Amino acid sequence: MTAAKSVSLPSSINCVLARRDPAKLALDLASAQADLYELICALADTRTYKNEKRNVNARRQAKALARRLSRISRRLYTGSCARIRGHDRLGRFVSVHDRDTLDDGGLADIGRSVARLARALSKLRSPEPFAVLVRDGSMPGTACRMSKIGESLQAALFTVVLDLSAADLTGLEPREAGRLSNIIWASGTVWPPTAAERIRTRSRAEPCPGVFPV
Repeated sequence: MTAAKSVSLPSSINCVLARRDPAKLALDLASAQADLYELICALADTRTYKNEKRNVNARRQAKALARRLSRISRRLYTGSCARIRGHDRLGRFVSVHDRDTLDDGGLADIGRSVARLARALSKLRSPEPFAVLVRDGSMPGTACRMSKIGESLQAALFTVVLDLSAADLTGLEPREAGRLSNIIWASGTVWPPTAAERIRTRSRAEPCPGVFPV
């Protein structure tokens, strides 16, 4: 994608780049966003802190999400962009020409924070001193505090944008393409014919010429 060299993305766009199989990684990132939303709903429910089964389910959700984010982080390119600008595949992506270095967008840190939420949930159901300090009569204060922590992690996750500007996504099913969010694409992105128009409809205003966020 030769146009990528002249593109400069706004600094507010925290781009990440898949080392391989960008379609699968994009779907996994969308699933992680959905899983975090479900976890926040559980954290905001006072029954999570009073019912053993609900507490266990919420902890399992948090642990699974932490593992998913860790796996996604390890599948991203990190390091100097200068090393891969001439790469046959990775060198064609917008972010490689726009940044000096790329990292995981903080996904590993978010994953570790979610894992800490799982440990906190375990303590909140027990009679340990920590639980006594944060408990309140009907648990609304506890639920509010925990859900706010979850929402702060959700805000951090929403800043992570996957660069698909030169990705071949022809293997995506139309319904899968409809799930994608927090991505950027460009003229070099190859979409399945049945999904291309839907993605164009969902795309927001160009942050820079030729690049479209979803």
